[in-house]
Amino acid sequence: MTAPYLNQTPEQSATPAKVQTALSPTAVHLWWLPLPRSAPVEAVESLLSADERQRARRFRRPAAARRFCLGRARLRTILGSYLGLPPQHLRFAYTPNGKPYLPEAPHLMFSLTHAGDFGLLAVTHHRRIGVDVEPITRPFNWRGLARRCLSDTAYRTLCTLPDEAQRQATMLWYWVRHEAWLKARGEASLRRLLRIDLPWDGACAGYASHITMQDASGQTWLVRDVSRDGARAALVVECAPDAGTEVTIFDGSLDRRWLPQTYGL
Repeated sequence: MTAPYLNQTPEQSATPAKVQTALSPTAVHLWWLPLPRSAPVEAVESLLSADERQRARRFRRPAAARRFCLGRARLRTILGSYLGLPPQHLRFAYTPNGKPYLPEAPHLMFSLTHAGDFGLLAVTHHRRIGVDVEPITRPFNWRGLARRCLSDTAYRTLCTLPDEAQRQATMLWYWVRHEAWLKARGEASLRRLLRIDLPWDGACAGYASHITMQDASGQTWLVRDVSRDGARAALVVECAPDAGTEVTIFDGSLDRRWLPQTYGL
């Protein structure tokens, strides 16, 4: 179900905090973040910590440094709006696998990803969460990735699909789901050591906008397709077997407005 658009003036529409709604225990907020190549990084550097600015300088490619700075600035702005804190006052810590968290607000769980001009942030309470996004137009060697990462059974199933375009699209969907799941579990830094062995069947054979599945430990996860035009994206969030989850999507790339859409699952 689509929620009514919030009343906004043009001046208000560019500010996430102006349209932030209450984050209930069953809610997930998903923010599409525009990361335009023309955006001046200098305008957001004051929001970043000294270690974030130093990390940005270590990127070899200017485009990667720009995405990192813009993404971190928007992460700080949105998380600060939930906590009632200025963006530059947030202090991040990192797990041994490199996943950031807020030690002074451990209840606020989040996952940030970006690729190309797309950024995606998911926020929830007290539940592990992960998101991943890939531009549909980005060229990639799907067969090489599949041979390296998929189990033998999954690879054979993938190869039975009728045409090249479908095989490539399916592998991209495999990949963003797996990346989102690794991020939710805090294992994204180990991706080169792990094969994709998705704990659900029939991923190649059919399509569903959302599914639930259990991992080897018995934990239930919601896996949702949150793709939009030009980008394939997946959300994975920890959930109780009998609990509902409400996903509200804020898209900041449409006419410079944050347009919330809510889906009950």
